[in-house]
Amino acid sequence: MKKTFWRVFIFCLLSSVVLFYSQALSSEDTAQLTFRKTAIPKKNFQPYTVSELAGSRTYQVKKGDSLIRIVHRELHITTNTQKTMLLIKSLNPDMKNAHKIFAGQMIRLPEGQPAVKAIGVNIAPNKEILVSKQKPVQPVKIVEEKVPVVSPQEQSPIQETMVSETKQSIILPPAARLAVIKHIIAQMNGSMITSGNYYLPISRTEQLTIDCSIIPVVELEDRTTIFLDLKNRSNNHLKNMISDHWSNYHLVKIDDKDDIIIILKKIFNTSNTYEITKAQKPFSLGSLPVLEVIVDWVIAKKTVKKSSTKTQGLRFIYENKDLLPKAIVNYARQHSLIITEISPEKGLAVKPEEIYSLPSMTILPTSSAKDFSRALLSYLNISGETDANVRVFNIAEDGFNLSIKTDIIVTRGDSKTILFSRNLPPQFINILQKAGNKLIFISDQDEPSKNMEKILRGFNVAFTSGYFTFSGLDKNQPPYNFGFSGTKIKTDKDIYVVNFDFNQELRGLMQKIWSANIVRY
Repeated sequence: MKKTFWRVFIFCLLSSVVLFYSQALSSEDTAQLTFRKTAIPKKNFQPYTVSELAGSRTYQVKKGDSLIRIVHRELHITTNTQKTMLLIKSLNPDMKNAHKIFAGQMIRLPEGQPAVKAIGVNIAPNKEILVSKQKPVQPVKIVEEKVPVVSPQEQSPIQETMVSETKQSIILPPAARLAVIKHIIAQMNGSMITSGNYYLPISRTEQLTIDCSIIPVVELEDRTTIFLDLKNRSNNHLKNMISDHWSNYHLVKIDDKDDIIIILKKIFNTSNTYEITKAQKPFSLGSLPVLEVIVDWVIAKKTVKKSSTKTQGLRFIYENKDLLPKAIVNYARQHSLIITEISPEKGLAVKPEEIYSLPSMTILPTSSAKDFSRALLSYLNISGETDANVRVFNIAEDGFNLSIKTDIIVTRGDSKTILFSRNLPPQFINILQKAGNKLIFISDQDEPSKNMEKILRGFNVAFTSGYFTFSGLDKNQPPYNFGFSGTKIKTDKDIYVVNFDFNQELRGLMQKIWSANIVRY
């Protein structure tokens, strides 16, 4: 009888313990799935934008001046200078390039201090807003009147458009925020699970089940796993339980008031491999041509060689015109920089693919100087007679006839321009020149670029050789530039002759924006 009593007592005691533990585990570890939706309002804020400057005055450019130095020194403006630069350009309509001014030049400068206008949304601080499931409240968003201002630097034209870190936060709607995070993680070879359940074993008989639609799971390439508590509803018990059992698993709490950069920092700071930092200078990519492009933030691996890792640059876009051309984005990706553009209102911002109607690139043969010259003149629509004979001695005057073979003879009015790819005796040269002929000598031993300059000079075709830079800002586009060495031939369209395989998308961009053609030899 006593044994039976103690058995019943022990059974009841164990049942009570199990029931209590189960209820505690249920209330503690799954509480984040049952809380009401709560939107945490942002505190009062006032983002500022420069509106305008009143009046103007005349200034004479001094030796060593640049426009940004003048803005800093004469106008005492050191931050948010983009609009001031644009205002100066509008006051000086003859200034074709704001980055090229010369000593002695007279320019108009705005006078007075910038008028600052504050805009924002006021919400009572520390006030909780309870939201029903039927009518969820969107997070507070900052309304901007203007595009972001820039903080110029003096090293190069594109550095003058480096965007300064703004004071305001960029808070996206929940769906757009999730899409941006998922895209950024995917670009770094990671993944994000937003549906189904994720199971974590605690012991042989227990497991933790996480609803990925409520707490998305981020898996980075270095095997770091992050649980994103998007509503900050889990408690420390769950966080400690995860960290106690797995060193590479982390629970990250996200508030509605967190902007996208803060969220990304919370994600990548859990990893020992990645870091997210503010961009300090333009990225220089590729070599033929060299592309310089500006981003606002950079996500990269900490200790891996640059040549073997992906880097992601984040750009914030306030208007559609600020989107980089697809040709620039694709060229950057080919050289290990992935550019993600984000709109504060819509989230991911992607410019449609641009299809350029391009003829096949003209390639000038370099097998011989003769073939090269004929192809070049044909491309320039300079027609002539090839392999023609020109008389040097006349039987009526000299007692015998002697003719020599030319490569090309171009007749213009009464004058002839004769091209040879071999040397002639000095006597023959004198006779031909006295007859009023213009002679051009090229050689198989010379570089094609040298032969080209001789031909262009001989036929009075305007050209320039050197390094050429193409700036998006000069064409009212986002801040980027690319450049290369070559020869620029001036016709009805600019023709750039290069000695490398030019990127086809950049070639299309040059034709569309700069009305320029590329020829290769």
